Amino acid sequence: MTERQPKVYDPYVYHKPHGIRWKGSVLPKALPSTLVVTIVAIIVTVLYEKTDVKLSIDSTFIPILGFVVGLLLTYRTNTAYDRYWEGRRLWSVLIVAIRNLTRIIWINVKEDEGTKDILEKKTAINLLMGFAVATKHYLREEEGSNYDDLKHLISNIKSDLPGFAPIEDQDLTENIIRENSKLGRQLSLRMFKPKIKPHQRRKGTPIPVNHNLPLEITLYLSSYIDSRAQQKKADVPSTNSMYAALNTMVDCLTQFERILRSPIPVAYSIHLKQTVWIYCLSLPFQLVKNLHYITIPIVFLACIILMGIELIGTEIENPFGYDENDLELDAFCFLIKRELDTITSNPRPIVESWVYNQENHPFGDDVTGTDARKLSIDDVRSKLSSSSNNDTNRSSLDISVQQ
Repeated sequence: MTERQPKVYDPYVYHKPHGIRWKGSVLPKALPSTLVVTIVAIIVTVLYEKTDVKLSIDSTFIPILGFVVGLLLTYRTNTAYDRYWEGRRLWSVLIVAIRNLTRIIWINVKEDEGTKDILEKKTAINLLMGFAVATKHYLREEEGSNYDDLKHLISNIKSDLPGFAPIEDQDLTENIIRENSKLGRQLSLRMFKPKIKPHQRRKGTPIPVNHNLPLEITLYLSSYIDSRAQQKKADVPSTNSMYAALNTMVDCLTQFERILRSPIPVAYSIHLKQTVWIYCLSLPFQLVKNLHYITIPIVFLACIILMGIELIGTEIENPFGYDENDLELDAFCFLIKRELDTITSNPRPIVESWVYNQENHPFGDDVTGTDARKLSIDDVRSKLSSSSNNDTNRSSLDISVQQ
């Protein structure tokens, strides 16, 4: 399986006025349903204008049903957007935990002479990156670990724990399924069936077995933290902070699952869809008496708006997939990878290297860090006092100029 590349930012696309944008819109999906209703409107209008068949009803039905449709669509859209925003918020919390844990591992965990501790740190940080990527695939219900963006990060871990199939066995199973002609025939039939998203499954439908790889990765990270504490290479505050960050990662994973597997009640979705269709199909019968041929474009516009709002709620209800408006999980993982690679490509900063050098001007004047090292404590305090007074005078001058 190849790595899915993050979407490239296109200034031309994203700076176009939203009123003329097609990419990212739900209009292509709403158009077929809208055309069906518009065809009905054309038939009703032509019959009313060209024949004696007057298929019209009183227009009082529009405000009554329109009020109900508006309430249903508002609740549907708000609920779906809450799920979308909750997914984005949780991913931000996950990034914070990964950044904090990376920082503590790379800086606070002590290193002995040699490469052993550095290799252990780098491997643990690779697992942090692997947790983010594995979570992305887990939320998309993509089985196994044979992905270009994941396999090299976690290929070293092995587990015989109950419920956790070894990773190499998963990849082997995938290859066997592809090569087996009987199973291959079954898979070819399934290709013509759309994949059912987790939030679209009926109650009672068995959830497919999905190796919880992110949870397994946390076991190895917890083992690393424990070993550093046992060997006295991480002090108690650092150890507690690492465990807190790891607990946050597991908490985010669990809440991701809550969003993934807790759909909006199916009865509500069905009733909303049926109500929107009834409302749209009733419009030409109510408008044709007063609007005549103008009924056709009015019905088209009203239908595409209502159908589009309903489709927006459906699309963002599960924000972890590949829809145009889903969360950019690939880009988020790419950002984390770039940051972790940057951190681990440099040794941990040594205080002496960035404090006592010619580029550091601690007092804001010509005195460098190297020169300041030779000053007495009284000189240092005098410099600090002078710097504070200068800042106060500068602020007073700025205020007077503004006045």
